[in-house]
Parts: sequence; C-alpha cells; structure tokens
Amino acid sequence: TAKLEKPFSKGLFASVSYTKALAGNLFDGSGDQPLSAWQITPTVNGANTSPQGYASYVLPDRVVGVISYRREYLKHLATTLSLFYQGSADYRFSYVYGADFNRDGVNGNDLIYIPKNALDPNEIQFTTFTYSGVTYSPAMQAQIFENYIRQDKYLRKHRGQYAERNGGKYPWRNQIDFKFAQDFFVNIRKQRNTFQFTVDIFNFGNLLNSNWGKFRALNASGILVPTNATSGTIFQPGGTTRPTFRLATDRNHIVTESFRDIVSITSTYYMQFGLRYIFGNQ
Repeated sequence: TAKLEKPFSKGLFASVSYTKALAGNLFDGSGDQPLSAWQITPTVNGANTSPQGYASYVLPDRVVGVISYRREYLKHLATTLSLFYQGSADYRFSYVYGADFNRDGVNGNDLIYIPKNALDPNEIQFTTFTYSGVTYSPAMQAQIFENYIRQDKYLRKHRGQYAERNGGKYPWRNQIDFKFAQDFFVNIRKQRNTFQFTVDIFNFGNLLNSNWGKFRALNASGILVPTNATSGTIFQPGGTTRPTFRLATDRNHIVTESFRDIVSITSTYYMQFGLRYIFGNQ
C-alpha cells in the first residue's frame, strides 16, 4: 500500500492511496467441508493435481481518494463538504467447462482451453444447438466464441493456453460518495457542544450520470458446455473421440459478452440523513 495525504490550510484536506494485493494457494478452502473444499477447486487434470493458483479472496487492486473542506463562520456555524472515491477490480473468477469434462465426478471445476483461433475446427468443434427458438450452427457459434474471446481482456491475452484458476478479474468499478455536514455549536462551561446535521449520498456519480458507478455481473463462467462428455473423448484415458461443444446460455440468450450491468438498487445512488449531538472537548 502507498498513500499520500496533505492537510492544507483553511480547512482543506486531501489523500490518495493505492493497494496491490496478490496471494496464491493450492486450494481456496471455500467449501464448508473438506470434500467440497477439495472438489470445487478449478483445475485442468483434477483436484489431486491442483497447482498453485490465484487466491479468490484477495482484492487485486484498489484506489481510495478523499478530499474534504471545512469552513467555520458566524462564530457558531461550520460546513463540511467531502468527496470519497473508491476504484477497484473487486473479484477474481475462473473460466471452466459447463459440465464434468475430465470425468472426475465433479461438474464445473475443469478449466477451459482457450483456442488460438476459435474459427479453426482443428482446435475446437461446435455442434448445432437450438435455444429459445433459434438454431445456432457450428459456424455461428464459432464466430460468436471468437468475438467473445476478443472482447474479454483475460481470454484474448491467453490464447493457446488453459485458463488459470481465478485468472479472470471483474472490470474496474469507480464509486464516488458525497458527504455534507452542517454544524451549529456553542460553548457551555468552556466546552464546545455541537448539533450536527449530515447528508450522505452514496454512489454520488450515479446521481450525476446513470451510466456511472454500476456494478457488473459475470454472465457465465462455464462458457463452453461439452456435448459429448460421456462418450470417451481424447481428453479421457483411452478416449478416441474428439470433444464437441456448444456455448453457454444466460437469461434466455446465448452468451456473447463476459459481463452485464446489474439493473437493481445495487447500482444506483442512495442517501442517508443523520442528526448528532456532540459534546465535550473536540
């Protein structure tokens, strides 16, 4: 963590800090029992061969900034205006197959192979798939997946490799909060007594622009769904059949993008009002 702060004259204060966090482990330990903690760890060749990977519980990057101004006037009044900023990539996640691809008895823990070219059938083959009345041919899905890789920051940088456990990161999110505090104070027995009224506007940026400060959700971590996972593919011992896939679906559509906006009060601005009585030495 690195931080700079400066109290200026006449009631102005500012600070900014940056935190970089990185941790690796063999198992995230996110299950509530030893079996589940072992099973749900995403790997390529099964949980018994889990390599060290990114820990899921670490916030990778975070920036925090504060600027505040306080002014006393008329001998009994004071006004404080403050802005708080937080920017961060909040979560890590893993790209996995949407089935038990390596036949280890657990669904959704097998890391995907990211093709160098999703349009090349020698790297990945799709099957015809009908969903919500729309039929997607292998060529259509190959093009959709190629476009998906191109728009995904992690996938396009790791073509020709298996995805890393918790290698993907949620997009950067900015939030600005605003605070207004109005003080009325008097001295009683040489001690300041203050009535303070406050207004907090959280996610203030969203009040200024409805596109700012939104939370985003991952559409599908299991982007590729094997369609012949039980037929002895070449990724299984003794298998000779090439695996085939279809693309994942979400909310009645085939998945074409990594993230979507969360359309709820989570992504909107909100306010709170406060009234305090402060007494004693300040």
